[in-house]
Parts: sequence; structure tokens; C-alpha cells
Amino acid sequence: MKQRFFIIVALFLTWAACVQAQPIGEWRVYLSYWQSTRNEAVDGMVYGLCEGNLLSYSTEDLEVRTYDQLAGLNGVHVSQIGHSSEAGRLLLVYDDSNIDLMDAEGEVANMSALRDKNLSGRNVNGVFIEGATAWLATGFGFVEVDMKEAVFRNTYQMGFSVNGVALTDKYVFLATDAGVYACLRSENMHDTSRWTLIDDQPSLDIIPFDGHLLVRRPWCIYSMDESGRGSTLSSAYFTWMHASGGAVIWGNSTKVEMVTSLSHIQTLETPRQWEDASYHNGLIWASEGEHGLCAYKLDGNELTQTAGPIQPQSPKHDLAYRIQWVGDRLLVAGGINTVAATYNPLTAMYYENGEWTNFQEMEEWPQAYTRFNPANTTHLVQDPSDPAHHFASLHRNGLCEYRDGKFVRLLNCDNSPLRSILPDNERYYNYVSCAGLQYDADGNLWMLNSETDTIVRVMRADGRWAALYYPEIAGVSMCDDYLMHSSGLMFLNSRRTDNHGFFCFDTNGTLTSVRDDRHRLRQNITNQDGTVYLPDEFYCMTEDLDGRIWCGTDRGLFVINDAEAFLTDEEFQYEQVKIPRNDGSGLADYLLNGVAVSCIAIDGANRKWIGTIGNGIYLVSADGTEMIHHFMASETPLLNNNIQSIAVHPASGLVMIATEGGLCSYVSDATEAAGELVADEVLAYPNPVRPDYRGPIAVKGLTMNAEVKILSSSGQLVWSGTSAGGTFTWNGCDQRGRRVASGVYHVVTSNAQGKKAIVTRIIIIR
Repeated sequence: MKQRFFIIVALFLTWAACVQAQPIGEWRVYLSYWQSTRNEAVDGMVYGLCEGNLLSYSTEDLEVRTYDQLAGLNGVHVSQIGHSSEAGRLLLVYDDSNIDLMDAEGEVANMSALRDKNLSGRNVNGVFIEGATAWLATGFGFVEVDMKEAVFRNTYQMGFSVNGVALTDKYVFLATDAGVYACLRSENMHDTSRWTLIDDQPSLDIIPFDGHLLVRRPWCIYSMDESGRGSTLSSAYFTWMHASGGAVIWGNSTKVEMVTSLSHIQTLETPRQWEDASYHNGLIWASEGEHGLCAYKLDGNELTQTAGPIQPQSPKHDLAYRIQWVGDRLLVAGGINTVAATYNPLTAMYYENGEWTNFQEMEEWPQAYTRFNPANTTHLVQDPSDPAHHFASLHRNGLCEYRDGKFVRLLNCDNSPLRSILPDNERYYNYVSCAGLQYDADGNLWMLNSETDTIVRVMRADGRWAALYYPEIAGVSMCDDYLMHSSGLMFLNSRRTDNHGFFCFDTNGTLTSVRDDRHRLRQNITNQDGTVYLPDEFYCMTEDLDGRIWCGTDRGLFVINDAEAFLTDEEFQYEQVKIPRNDGSGLADYLLNGVAVSCIAIDGANRKWIGTIGNGIYLVSADGTEMIHHFMASETPLLNNNIQSIAVHPASGLVMIATEGGLCSYVSDATEAAGELVADEVLAYPNPVRPDYRGPIAVKGLTMNAEVKILSSSGQLVWSGTSAGGTFTWNGCDQRGRRVASGVYHVVTSNAQGKKAIVTRIIIIR
């Protein structure tokens, strides 16, 4: 028997080598390591920030390593870094003032006291390292951190915001909006009366160098002595200044200068714009924005690139507003559809086979478009007849066309039926609202042109355009998305303010005339109990596998059980799902009542993945009466509790989550059900199950709600249950909760004829 068992194991090991799948319950994050914005060079290593995400580059073996919450970090988006050679640690300060100390091996010690302190002005504006001590400039004063012992030594509340801290042998200096303050280190620095204002000009940063203090003012770099007397070194608005390796480098978008002594300022002829630079062992490490992290050797006035660009394969930005699966390709539009003056860079990209393709955005536009401001990609769609052809809508600039990931043309009010919100404005081209892109079954591309007379626009498959005018929504301020219902009806959400609500229309099969169209806007929500809601925001609509429409608003979650009734029934009522309290009272509570629901996705088991604003993600059962999971950023690798969009891959169960903090994923235990049971297409994983594995064992490729039994090799029942969509999960235990022994276990389910069949086997190795 032993010999037979190990022969079977060997055969399954060979088969398993060809089958790869992420374990159920596994999280991943997809952070951007593209835009290099800050770096810190130390012996043998360079640490870089890419829009707040950390990477390292080994100058010895050229290894690039990225770091995130799954790799031991305790926050999202690093705002400040600094390195102490004496402590052997890198200081990481996050946006929320949480602090990590990381050593060369990547081991992390967390210091959360500043974040958790009930104190206004906890934001950290600058870092100065002296030996093993970090001095943090904050919105209330400054803080002393022992990086070796990972403890806070002192907190100094000054009563004003500090932009930068610097120390010399005798003094501590503070750069503030009111000027530079100084105090002897021997004095009681907690006593604000001991501090003297030695310079009354606004100061953004301060660095001790060559027996002087270099101060970055809004209009110059200024050199002063410890009494405050000095002179201007260089006149310009410099956006950054960095001291390292016995040099100070400062710069802006057009100019970079470097000093190794105050007697000589050298202008560097940089090949591209630098956002930061450090100097170490004769090399200048430059953070060059979208061109990554690069190293240069300076020979006289010549810069020779010696390394880089260091850009790990990743999204171009941590921007994910709308996402959707097209086959095995995840389309990502990074921007926002908002009335606020938020200008995110154009971001269109897709993820496929573990790699990111970042689209080449427009770099040129008509000369007449002075002060053109392209921003905020709201939707990205793929031509169903050509996977290399894409369109992206822009919040205020129209429609972009791409081919092979490269920008082709911009469609706006000058060359298409799209209209400008402000046609008489001299910059009318910055007011062409476009969102809600979606292809229909005939290859027509639908879009929404908000704040114009005719919102509904269609670019037909033959290149001609159609415009559908409906008076109820004429001129509404923001429409987000279409829902093309299986009944043939069309829905859209008029999100906010004037004439907001959920809108339904029936084109009656024609796009050339609206005379025979039916349409209705419902602004109020009345539930089955007669309770009336007046939402301020109508966020989303999603159809489930039964044809029901789940609707998200700022007042909660509502369901349209009959799409036709929504259009025709004068007494139409939404359903609010009730969850029984089961406390003997016979009472129930409405599901997510009062919770702002921003997006909803349906998985293969017809369960609902519900994204919220501020409350993370809820997973509920198909009918909504059972709460299965509640994911929050404080308890999981979820990057942010404000959820923009969710997309579930039907075959794998991979749930992609677009948050305000970036993109992450979770592997669920439900997949799309097979139409019929085909034994060769049923897969179990992990298989074999090795001794150190403790997670669930999944069986995929089953029919909807399949009855499944796990049998031992002798035919004894070990476990039974029902599949979630096309996936069944088993915890590897028997019915008494004991882990099963090594052996071969049979998966038995019912086929379409109701007959039981062994569809696969699972090897357990203990």
C-alpha cells in the first residue's frame, strides 16, 4: 500500500507542476514603482520612494526589491525617509504619521505612538538624522526618535508648525513659515521662551553644511551662520534640497545645483527633470519621476549615466477608479469623476498574465489649446473586435483612442458630437465631460456627456454617432455609468444634485430616433415598507445572476427586483434586504442601512461584493441575508477603506479591488459555475496538500450549487457540502474537526443527470 501511495503521489506531483493557482484567502497588492520621487543612498544600497512606495536597489548584486504591507510594512504611502548608519536602520514615516524602522535584512519595528497621539498637527514635514537619532519636524513642533532602541525620547510642542529641523554641536534650528528659530542644546528646549528668532524670512527646509546653515526659502537658497547673518547662494524657487555624502544638491523643474563646498556652486546639466538627488561614493542618484531612479557619475561638468532606470514592472500610478475584466485582462482607468478640482495624471493600463501594460498617453495637442489640462481617466474599454484597440474617457477632456497601448487621437467638441460644458469659454476644450464607456452586443460604444443638453451619446460600430435626448436628465451634472440589463433595458445613474436618481430607458431597438422610446427617472427611493429615502448620491447599479439590480447610494443598499416594473409601475418599490436579529424579538435590520455604497460586484455564486466609502468591503450571500466577510484596511491588506470599483474574475474567483490608495486583490472561494460536469475540467488545489499547508482546499469546475462529498480511499464519508458557484472548499478535516491522515481522497458530486461520479482525487501528505 505504501509503495502504491507514493507512486500515486509522484504522478500527482508531476501533474501539479503544470497547475498553478493562488490559494483561497490570499491577498496581493499592486503598487506603483514607476514614478521615482525621493531616494536615500547608503553603503551597498539605494532606497527609493515611488509616489510613496518603497523599493531598494543593491549596488553590489543589482537586486531590486519592493516593499509593501505583505512584506512587513505597517502603512501605506511613505512621506518621509531617512537613514542612520549608526542604528543600521531606515526611517519610514507614513502619511498618517505611523513610523517604521527597517534594517538591512528588511526586518521592521513599528512605532505608532505619534499616529495614535490625540494631538493636532501630527503630520511630519521633514527629517534630520544625527547619529542614531532622528529629529522629526511636525505640525506642532518636533520629535526626537531613538532609531537604535525604537523609542520616542522627547516631544517638543512649540505651538507652531515646523518645516525642517537641523542640529549643530551647539544649537538646534527650526525652519518655519515665520523664519528660523534657534536654541542652545544645553537649554530646556521644551520652554518656548528659550528659542530665538534669528531670521524672519519664511523657511521651507534647513541643512547644516560646511560650518553654515543652508536654508531653502520660497525664492532662493540662503546661507547663514549660527547667528542668522548670511547671503543668498542661488535665486530661484527650488522645490527640493538634499544633503548626503558630503554634498548638498537642490533643484526644481528646470535647474539643479550642487555644492561640495560653499566656495563653488556647480550647475548640473541634467538630461531630464529631477525630483530629488542624493550623493554617495562619487555617484549622484537621481529620482527622475516617470523616468525612474538613475545613477550618474560626474566628471567635470559631464554627467554619465551608470545605472537605471530602476523601474520594477508595476502600474504607472497608484490610481484605480474604474476596473473591469475582459477575459483574462484587467482594464484599469486611473482618475476620478468628480466636481472637485482634482487633477490626476492620465492613467490607462491593463494587467494580464502577471504583467502591466501602461498606455502611452498624449504628449501633444493642437497649438490652439493653450493651457490644455488633460486629466482624470474615468473609464477604459476594449474593442470587442480588436484586443489592441481601446478607448478611454476623460473627466473634462473628451475621449482618447489608443492602439497597441499608444495614443492615437483625442475626440472632443472640435471633431465629434461630444459637447463642451462651457462652449463660449476661451478654454472650452477643458470642459468636455465624458464617462461611462461601455460597448453593447452590436459593437456600439456608449458614453455619457454630462452637463450638456444631450447626455447619452453613442459611437456606432460603423463610425457614425447617435445622440439620445431625454428631457428628465438634460443638463444633469454627473452621470457615472451605464447598466445594460439582460432584459434589453438601459439604466444609468444621475449621481448628484439636479435631477439626480436612477434613470431607465428603452430604445425600442433603434438609435436613430427617441420618439418610440420609453424612459423614467426615479429620484426618491421607497422601500417595501413604505419608507422613503432621499439620497444625495446615487453611486452604482449592478445586475446579479437572477436579473435583480443592486443599487448603491449614500443612504444604503437597495434592490430592483423587476427591471420592467421600475420603468412602468407607478407604485414601484425598491426592496431593502432585511437581516433577522434572531434574538426572539422577530425584528430585522436593513442590510447596510445608512452606509454609503460606492460599487457592487457579483461573483460566481451570485454573492455580492459591496464597496463602500469609509467602511471597506462587505461580502454578503446571494440574497444578502448573510454577512460572510467584512474587510477593513486596519485588519487586512486592503489599501484604503474608500472603495472605487470591484471586479471579480469569473473563472478564478480573483477579486480585484480599486481603492483610493491603489489596487489590491483577494482570492475568493467562489467561481463561475460550469454548465455541465466534465471530469477532466475539474481541478483541485493545492494538490498534493503538503504537511505545512493549513488553508482551504479548493475544487473548481463544478456546476452551480453542486452537492459534494469527500470520501476516503475505502469509501468512508469524510466531509460534505455545497459548491459556491463552481467551487467547493474543504478544510482538510473530517466531520469531527480532526485533520485527516495521509492518503488519496475522492471528490464525488452529482452530474446533470443526478448520478454520482468521482470527478477528481486529492492527495494529502502529512
